[in-house]
Amino acid sequence: MNKKIIWDQSFETGIAEIDSQHQRLVEIINSLADGIGHASMDDLHNILTQLKEYANYHFRAEETLMEAAGYAELEEHKSEHLAFVDQILLFDLDVILASEGLAWDMFHFLRGWLTNHILVVDRKFSTAMPA
Repeated sequence: MNKKIIWDQSFETGIAEIDSQHQRLVEIINSLADGIGHASMDDLHNILTQLKEYANYHFRAEETLMEAAGYAELEEHKSEHLAFVDQILLFDLDVILASEGLAWDMFHFLRGWLTNHILVVDRKFSTAMPA
């Protein structure tokens, strides 16, 4: 069974900048799947640091677009982003990454959150954008 996120058309929002950033987030999360059980703890920490930094960059870019478009649900969307970052910060990475099972649980959380966020929350925004 393939655990990785497979990028396809269903993930596209129609906003090129956002789609490109989403693809990068998918790549980073998939690199975690590649590393679990194989990479060193330092490498796994680096992947998660990269994820946090890129997610923050992406969230700022997305929120800037929403603000410029006058998106009515901007505050709710920002709350979703903040909750994701807060959850990552709550992870005790040393404990999680030391256990392959817990590392997979974390990967499943990240995969589920991102795919739901793109397919539901970001889709809602993209359809509200003026053409």
